[in-house]
Amino acid sequence: MMEQPIRVAVIGCGWAGALHADAYERCGATVEWVVDQDLGRAEALATSRQRVRVTTDYREVLSDPDVGAISICLPHSRHAQVAVDAATKGKHVLCEKPLATSLEEADRMIEAAERRQVCLMVAENERFDPLLRKVHELLKGGAIGDPALIQVTREAYLTEDFLRDRRWFLDSQVAAGGVMMSGGIHDFEKMRMLLGEIHSVSALRARQRFTQMEGDDTSVAMVRFENGAVGTLVESFIMKNLATAAGSEVHAFRIDGDLGSLCVRDGKTIHLFSEREDSRLGGAPTQHEILVPEADTFVLEVEHFLQSIRTGREPLTSGRSQRRALEVVLGAYRSMESGGRPVKLA
Repeated sequence: MMEQPIRVAVIGCGWAGALHADAYERCGATVEWVVDQDLGRAEALATSRQRVRVTTDYREVLSDPDVGAISICLPHSRHAQVAVDAATKGKHVLCEKPLATSLEEADRMIEAAERRQVCLMVAENERFDPLLRKVHELLKGGAIGDPALIQVTREAYLTEDFLRDRRWFLDSQVAAGGVMMSGGIHDFEKMRMLLGEIHSVSALRARQRFTQMEGDDTSVAMVRFENGAVGTLVESFIMKNLATAAGSEVHAFRIDGDLGSLCVRDGKTIHLFSEREDSRLGGAPTQHEILVPEADTFVLEVEHFLQSIRTGREPLTSGRSQRRALEVVLGAYRSMESGGRPVKLA
């Protein structure tokens, strides 16, 4: 007997909401509702889909017994209340990152989901990236020995096109910060995925260049992992080069270990240098280029969410798991406020 498709609602019809709606349809779910305070934007997302209902009030969706799950694709400051309301109504929740704007909000969300025994998952697509999974596999296999250092950079240029659907990014209260929150939470999670839990973090904010924005437009962080490794993180919305001026983001990282290094500069190729005997060619050290086919990580994370609902298993990026990533970012902001003093995480 075929399983009935899970009926979902997408709350927030901007850039992320459109990607979630597309991913649900590709995964066989039924998008029942789309919700946005801007009725025109909700209607625009609904027009390309059959029999999708539209509303400006998410509470109308939560009262629909046919809806089993929701995606929250709203400004960061609105995540917690919508998630708690949805969980209380027995709806499974896929929430865009960050989970919340404070640990207290995150705890309310987790408690509400656990009380009603519904799935609370964070849409942290880094965890589902085939390239990062391949890097994780190489590290676990000892390709570069024990990692000692990771360096991560995220280059972006906040153009008017980027901000068209994201004016709220400029408000530090709504966005819960700046680039360290919106981009850094991805990259701290990448660090956790590849090198393990973070013990402490320190951070500094650069002189503001994008004066329309209240939050940090450029900031750097340094972390110490529980295993003794260290890492650096550079996040910027004002990295001006040919790629970022055209609207692309440039994500790069390098990891060094006892026996070699690996780096990624283009999002699809791993450059691996290893002194291990089985990596040598003709007895000499060499560099290997490992091309990893790209995949739609939004589809992969939505597929995982739907499977978690069906099986009752805790998702990889559960609310409890992603609370830790939020704790690291909030620790970075506390460090910035203190002039860069290290913050030990609980």
